[in-house]
Amino acid sequence: MSAERRTMLILFAVALGLRVLYGAFLANQPDLVPNPITSELSYAKEIATGTRWFNEPLSPRSPGYPLVLASFYVVSAKHFWLMTFLQAILGALTVVLLYRIGSQIIGQTLAVVASLWFAFHAFHMHLSYFFHRDILIVFLLTLLVYILARPFKRMWYGLVAGIIYAALIHVDPQFLLLLPVFAVFILFKTRHGFLNVQYLFLFFFATIVISLPWTIRNNTVYGQPIPIGLEARKYLRPARTVLTDPDKGLSDIESKVTRASRARLIEKNTIEFWRFARFSGERVEPADSVFGGGIEPAWSLRHNLVSIINYGILIPFFLLGLVLVVRDRNSTGIMLAVVTMAYFVMRTYLGGNERMRLAVEPFIVILAFYGIMWIGSRLWKTQPSEEAQD
Repeated sequence: MSAERRTMLILFAVALGLRVLYGAFLANQPDLVPNPITSELSYAKEIATGTRWFNEPLSPRSPGYPLVLASFYVVSAKHFWLMTFLQAILGALTVVLLYRIGSQIIGQTLAVVASLWFAFHAFHMHLSYFFHRDILIVFLLTLLVYILARPFKRMWYGLVAGIIYAALIHVDPQFLLLLPVFAVFILFKTRHGFLNVQYLFLFFFATIVISLPWTIRNNTVYGQPIPIGLEARKYLRPARTVLTDPDKGLSDIESKVTRASRARLIEKNTIEFWRFARFSGERVEPADSVFGGGIEPAWSLRHNLVSIINYGILIPFFLLGLVLVVRDRNSTGIMLAVVTMAYFVMRTYLGGNERMRLAVEPFIVILAFYGIMWIGSRLWKTQPSEEAQD
């Protein structure tokens, strides 16, 4: 076994072990244990126990995660603890993928440190014990970026990227909005334009072919060829708003109020997306004129400390890393930066909060360590000269 494979195996074992220990900790903290019965788990049970889910409009949710969860449900013989263990494996695999991506731009040593940093991330460990799709989203998005960051040496690389992307949008259709970003990466993958077009064709071909079965199913159930699921409509709504005039038919005053409300919402989503602590309660924008808004409670001391340590202290290094990867023309780093920022812009319209940010935190960690690597290299270069002066 090569040294790199031993490193990946050790990282996987450490990440998985941490998640198992975290599960043991949760067993003694009943106030932190999430409710295991979620809508996605109920959907998964229907998939595992019958065919009604395929013939009837059972849920508007996308089928990707319920299908994976149904397989966990069958393999684990309906034991919740084993299902969470299988989800923890996905989290541990994400740590390994982060190492593989990081080793391309920050070196193997810092990649190990960055991977361990992410392995100790409490909120990502907590994802393993929620039967929600978040942990699968993080894994698939990281896997897709890892594949796109690798050199395409064979035509089947385009097919693999398309398969992973199709799986991702069937887990969470919001990533349909990032299709142009991924397509551009493939279109400029090599210096040979015609070869890139072939890769892009295979990418779209795989995505469309894998999406056809559920589209046909939705056409049978709903009478419309709806790809993925009904929830995809709400994610495509911002695109429709851009293409049409949102203020059509409104007076000048109403248009100004609408634009001001939209600006406040974007500002709020931006703050919440990048938030690393909350020490006092804050008023929430009214959802509508009937129910009004409320007060967002302050985070607990435990929540604030975990967020600051796992994420907050990385922010200045992350910002530095964003600048440096562009300056250095590091293709993999630029890809991580573009995906992170494109996802952030998307969430400013769809809603920004800590949970939404978790999807791109593996990339934030790597870019932060890119900035740390630059600072370390500058300090290392200046140290010998100082000793020589002494």
